[in-house]
Amino acid sequence: MERLDGKIAVITGGGSGIGLAIAERLAGGGARVVLVGRRRARLEEAAARIGAAASVAPADVGDARQVQGVFDALDRVDVLVTCAGGAVFGGIDDTPPQAWVDLFAGRFFGQLYACHYAVPKMPAGGVVVLCSGIAAGAYVPRYSGGSALCGAVNAMGRQLAVELAPRGIRVNVLSPGLIQDTAIASNLTGDRLVEFWNDTIARIPARRAGVPADAADAAYFLATCSYASGIVLDVDGGWTAT
Repeated sequence: MERLDGKIAVITGGGSGIGLAIAERLAGGGARVVLVGRRRARLEEAAARIGAAASVAPADVGDARQVQGVFDALDRVDVLVTCAGGAVFGGIDDTPPQAWVDLFAGRFFGQLYACHYAVPKMPAGGVVVLCSGIAAGAYVPRYSGGSALCGAVNAMGRQLAVELAPRGIRVNVLSPGLIQDTAIASNLTGDRLVEFWNDTIARIPARRAGVPADAADAAYFLATCSYASGIVLDVDGGWTAT
């Protein structure tokens, strides 16, 4: 696949999980990576792990003004990958509505804000990789708000692919399935986590969870394949095929 030598890549949520794995993969391909997230210490640990190709830009992606500050500091953006955000599990009648609002603030509006401020700094050949999830097309228990969010991101990605094509900017969506070391474990604990994990793996033809590197490989393809645009790429071990 194409290398990214000399390219500047901004990765929101780059301090851990899928975002960090993508940052490592892009840096390995020659890009200079800017890691964005709320926790400076975590970002600095991630940057040290990647090496000299990485820098940090602490920001809450749910705050448009902070997102603007990240991009104001950059002269150019060649690749934008938006992975920041969490997960909220709960029944529709027992989950506080504000929890869904907060989820959308980071995981939907955070991606929209990043596109809004990054695109003006993108030359022809730039690429955006949004991140949704397979809940847009597969049942995930107690995750109705998250399902709506994933569908919204997919729709935004397809629309932006058409809108930005005349400017030479490609847009794709990475749609991960069950991936280890992500927000799921921080929102489900104990017996609930074990039950969710086992029930979910039983639905996956591959009979295992993925790892962040699996998602990173897919993101690298979306970032470098010059004829890939408007794609929602499920990386889920076959879950959505069942």
